[in-house]
Amino acid sequence: MFCAIPTPFSHVWEDSVRSLMLVVFPFVGTIIGGIWALVAFLLDKINCPQMFAAAVLAILPYLLTGGIHLDGYMDCCDAIFSRRPLEKKREILKDSHVGSFAVIALAMLFMLSFASFASRTGEAWPLIIICTVSRACSAIGVSTLRPMSHSEYAGNFQQGISKGNVIALCIILIVSFALSAYLFSVRGVIISLATILGYVISTAYAFKNLDGFSGDVTGFGHTIAELCGVFALTLM
Repeated sequence: MFCAIPTPFSHVWEDSVRSLMLVVFPFVGTIIGGIWALVAFLLDKINCPQMFAAAVLAILPYLLTGGIHLDGYMDCCDAIFSRRPLEKKREILKDSHVGSFAVIALAMLFMLSFASFASRTGEAWPLIIICTVSRACSAIGVSTLRPMSHSEYAGNFQQGISKGNVIALCIILIVSFALSAYLFSVRGVIISLATILGYVISTAYAFKNLDGFSGDVTGFGHTIAELCGVFALTLM
């Protein structure tokens, strides 16, 4: 559900493990971030032209996730930036059609991401931390924030989430932050903070505008969080 990476394993789904999906979500980010960083490392090693490498790195995470978070980002941009009354915003959020604000926001996202990677001079291994931290924040948001009535997170989904799940996610976030500081020093701290603040601020903005949480909102926050992490990676 969380990525497009094929896996040889298959089994019958059990609703009893639904809440555990969120606990492993940050580790999905570790895998995606690891692939992202490895590709960046290999492109650097073969002296790939910087502009081409930047384009590959800008689109790679969305290929690995199948665009699941990007879809939420676009839906939220359409709804929020319409600046319509709340009920109309929610109606736009549920609409499967792509509006002009989504197209504009998507172009801005890729332009900023491309420019960041084109300007990068340091190592790309902190991308692993960015992806892990952004997903830990997303999982905590899903576990704790009030969902909209029409959201898939309303009702049964959140009922299976225990305090233990939330505590585990907080521990994962703290450990990821500590590892980032240990491995990358001040640079790691700033990158992690930028990712966390990007998620908190963007999610709070979407939550206020839409009066509730949903999968689209977490996709919006998650996408902006990773972009903020990439900004910090470039600037540092």
